[in-house]
Amino acid sequence: MSLSPLGASRSLAALFTPIKSGGLVDEVCSRIELAIETGLLSAGQRLPNEVELASALGVSAVTTREALSQLRGQGLIRTVRGRSGGSFIADDALPSPDKARRRLASLTRLQITDLSLHYQAIASACAALAARRATPDDLETLHELAQGPGGGVTDPLAWRMTHSEFMLEVAAAARSARLARELLRIQAELGTLTLLPFGDEAFRAEASRLHEALASAIERQDPPASEALVRELIHNTSSWLLDELSAGPLSRKEAAHDPH
Repeated sequence: MSLSPLGASRSLAALFTPIKSGGLVDEVCSRIELAIETGLLSAGQRLPNEVELASALGVSAVTTREALSQLRGQGLIRTVRGRSGGSFIADDALPSPDKARRRLASLTRLQITDLSLHYQAIASACAALAARRATPDDLETLHELAQGPGGGVTDPLAWRMTHSEFMLEVAAAARSARLARELLRIQAELGTLTLLPFGDEAFRAEASRLHEALASAIERQDPPASEALVRELIHNTSSWLLDELSAGPLSRKEAAHDPH
């Protein structure tokens, strides 16, 4: 099956692999929701048609039709009829800073820290394996993604999407389907949260430096350095979020009016 409507991303293609068990309709919905949350599917992007999607996921066309109907009901996709039609990701389905702040406010410091530690454990395992197994093609992709969206782009959503793809390419280079799926699940659980730090210019610059350093460590086949760098990258994200949570809306408002 061709995934051309979704682009050539191996990380995205990994989402559209056969479903083994569980509630099939719910799992199809979950796969697409996960791709939206992690930034692998963008607003206006066309999904494969029902037959293609059913073939990729190893389910019936009836199952995919029901799943797409549920996603339409949730406002996550829209369907256009006609020769150039199909199912497309809705414009308002993507994360926004407002959604991210509401999500952050709903979490405790312990929840953020716990999620970060889990993320570090999975991502560092991926990085160490990638340093042993990455191919020249993997390395080329990692170095390209490490540069960020390019063109002077400052949009946090674009940066967050590039970062998500970079991390998933590290997992792909590790050649461990189980680790890649878990990394994807954690990124989805983080959801919109990682949108916030990428609105900070200093954070973007440091993330770019760490991305490139990690790509280089993997290229040098240096597992310890690769693990350390990916842990630092994730630690920086959680520290930024914890600082933002500590400030809170009231503290930020007071700071904005502080003459000193």
